[in-house]
Amino acid sequence: MSAETILCPVRVNAESRPEVPALITAERTWNWAELDERVSSTAACLNEMAPPGSRIAVQMPNSPELVALILAALRTGHVLALISTRLPVKAAKEHIEAICAVEVEGDDRRPQIADREDQAMEGQPPSVLHPHPVKPIPLARLATITYTSGTTGTPKAALHTVGNHIWSARGLTEAIPLEPNDRWLLNLPLYHVGGLAIVYRCALAGAAVVLPAPEMCTGEAIKALGVTHTSLVATQLYRLLLEGLILNTLKVVLLGGSAFSPGLLTDASERGLPIRSSYGLTEMASTVTMTCGGASRCDLETSGRPLLHRDLAIRDGEIQVRGRTLFTGYVEGGELIQPFDDQGWFATGDLGYVDGAGCLHVTGRKDNQFISGGENIQPEEIEAALNALSGVVQAVVVPVADDEFGQRPVAFVQMEGTLDSQALCTSLEATLPRFKLPVAVYPWPTHRGVKPSRMALMREAEQLQAR
Repeated sequence: MSAETILCPVRVNAESRPEVPALITAERTWNWAELDERVSSTAACLNEMAPPGSRIAVQMPNSPELVALILAALRTGHVLALISTRLPVKAAKEHIEAICAVEVEGDDRRPQIADREDQAMEGQPPSVLHPHPVKPIPLARLATITYTSGTTGTPKAALHTVGNHIWSARGLTEAIPLEPNDRWLLNLPLYHVGGLAIVYRCALAGAAVVLPAPEMCTGEAIKALGVTHTSLVATQLYRLLLEGLILNTLKVVLLGGSAFSPGLLTDASERGLPIRSSYGLTEMASTVTMTCGGASRCDLETSGRPLLHRDLAIRDGEIQVRGRTLFTGYVEGGELIQPFDDQGWFATGDLGYVDGAGCLHVTGRKDNQFISGGENIQPEEIEAALNALSGVVQAVVVPVADDEFGQRPVAFVQMEGTLDSQALCTSLEATLPRFKLPVAVYPWPTHRGVKPSRMALMREAEQLQAR
């Protein structure tokens, strides 16, 4: 096969390992032969809906149907736009209109194709193993539109090629062994690139995607479903540790999404969890850097070194990236905005540095900085000071308007125990100047999801301060 094309990984696995598990839920397991049958059925539905190359928008929760839809679009050449299930209907339609996509409609935000169940998805063996030949897939072909997390502003629609996802998966699986019969827990939403990347890397490796039931805790799912690999953000790791389970099947716990408190990392290391800290972003099709297996406790506080097929540089304190995983650009209506310099570098907006061992340290965001009484404040510095305090799981600091100083810092903190705002601020006095001390500390907003938006927290802080 040409270096510029791949064969459909689902079909490759169906032919080489038809009985190996491919998709696992608490209710049942589909092997690669059965999943291939379902992908073929879904591909036929996509081709009836619109010609290959069309943008197809879908808004639905993680499910076997959505996994099959993602893999079917890879096969057919449709560009799949994954819309957050957290968006209300009006906002979702605005997103869809902005990217000029065809909307897939159905009850409970599930596409109509999910109603066209084939025998394989109902637990019956497929009647024919491979009824239709599959053409080679060009790596240059457009594949998905995923939205940036929007934690610091309005989400942007990032357009990726097949090659972006494939090289992202290859680079990571060359650093993390992932094999047939391994099982990666899909506990991140598929409308985020971190969740989407799990589907691609498992398909390439012949490993199984594990879909936990919504009510299952992470540790419970890992233990019950034999999970070997999982991706977690800080909140999920904290909840996993609270479960206190012995998880002997785990080979890799990939941490990302935000900074992790030293205490949380220490607890995880002492429990023997096989931690890999990382740094990634939507525009680079997920993970960019990662620590090696068996990294020291000190190394885990870094984001590790760049994976293969990615380049990273620090320019004026800002992290810049390029490589085979870098997206094509942002979709804005009928236009494609390509924010790259003449050497192909993309400025991430993240601040950081690389230490003498080649490990990346992420220190904050350029656009998070604000001015209080004439002093520049980088909220991540305050967050790091909070995270270093005993009992703090994670913290986010945002500015609120102030008549005297212009803006002042306010913190949202998740604690292992009861939140004592005054005690936290007193402890911070030992490490921070007074103008950086939060004027208020509020409990962590559990209703905001696993990765809350800074913009949403700013609005919430303004409301709390106005009371």
